[in-house]
Amino acid sequence: MKRQVCAFCVAVLLTGVSWSAVAGDKEEAKQLFDAGLRLMRLDDFAGASANFERSVALYPTQNSLFNLANCYKALQRYGEAIATVERLKRDFADKLKPEIKEAIERQQQEIQSLVARLILQTVPADATITIDGKPVGKGPALGPLLLGPGEHEIEAARSGYRSQRRSVKLVSGAGRTEKFVLEVEAGQVVVRANIAGAAVFVDGRQAGTTPLSEALSLSPGKHVLSLRAADHEDAERALEVQPGTRQDLDVVLTAKLTPTPVIMMGGASASAEPEISLSATESGQRKPKSRALRVVTWSALGGAVAAGIVAGTFWLVSRSQYHDFETARQTYNDSHTQANHDSAANAANKVQQSGWIAIGCGIGAGALAVTALVAFLVNPSAEESKTRVSLSAFGLGVKF
Repeated sequence: MKRQVCAFCVAVLLTGVSWSAVAGDKEEAKQLFDAGLRLMRLDDFAGASANFERSVALYPTQNSLFNLANCYKALQRYGEAIATVERLKRDFADKLKPEIKEAIERQQQEIQSLVARLILQTVPADATITIDGKPVGKGPALGPLLLGPGEHEIEAARSGYRSQRRSVKLVSGAGRTEKFVLEVEAGQVVVRANIAGAAVFVDGRQAGTTPLSEALSLSPGKHVLSLRAADHEDAERALEVQPGTRQDLDVVLTAKLTPTPVIMMGGASASAEPEISLSATESGQRKPKSRALRVVTWSALGGAVAAGIVAGTFWLVSRSQYHDFETARQTYNDSHTQANHDSAANAANKVQQSGWIAIGCGIGAGALAVTALVAFLVNPSAEESKTRVSLSAFGLGVKF
């Protein structure tokens, strides 16, 4: 019994508090309503709408909703005006005052004739739409939105995409559809290398050479960046680009290692580098003589000796014949007969022929001697040289 009495007392207390709160809200709502009326008379529809919105939130009435719809209409916020009128008709369907009912019907028809209907579509679907600086919602489709005639600035934006802004001119009573397809915003990659002139490749395609004058603009996702330079090892980096972000990438290219010259002593072998030798033999091994060169050498030498002997013989013969020529000429001088003349002429011809033969054989002997010498020098020695000077690709080296 005591519990029931206590519960009844609590219920009465809460009811009193509730009526007190309602009464307080109603009084504040009335004060806001009166302030809104004063602002409407001063044509301050923005201030008036703010007061009526707060009044309706605390304690909605027919008059406060009707006045709020009128403020929206004056501010060309036609969509909100229509929504407020529909709420007024819904919340106070059978309780509308005749003059208010007639006025809102007339107001609704007037707004419908004034406004333009705009449908907005967006890609991607969750892009945010802003009209005249005020957010109105997200895609993929909005509308039809009731807007006043004239120019309106519409913007579609989403993180990671390039926002789009366009000016749309609307006409009363007409409908229009605008579609916004946003492009993915590229990421910026700043590439720095320790050398200039290195070729920069992105996913196998050349994008420039270092130093790059500006950042690389890459689509979001994974990419492979590589740098290549002469006499340097290739450098490769894997990176993931985020839309609308900037990242710095420092790449160090290392020089390729080059062999160093080696001086060998004893039986040590050098590194396998190409070597240009000034001698006719390779270090550490014998090369057999060329058989053909040996034949040429000895043949030329034999020919030179034979030609030399022939040349000497004919030279001696020419000397003897010259003595005969002198005798015949003296005889002709003593007695100018035809026989003496012919004898002297024959002796002179023999001396001349022997002389030319001696000269020709002498020249031939010299040529054959030179040939034998050249063949002998070209033919490699059978003996290995103990000291050899060689010219390697890196400079002059002495091997012992």
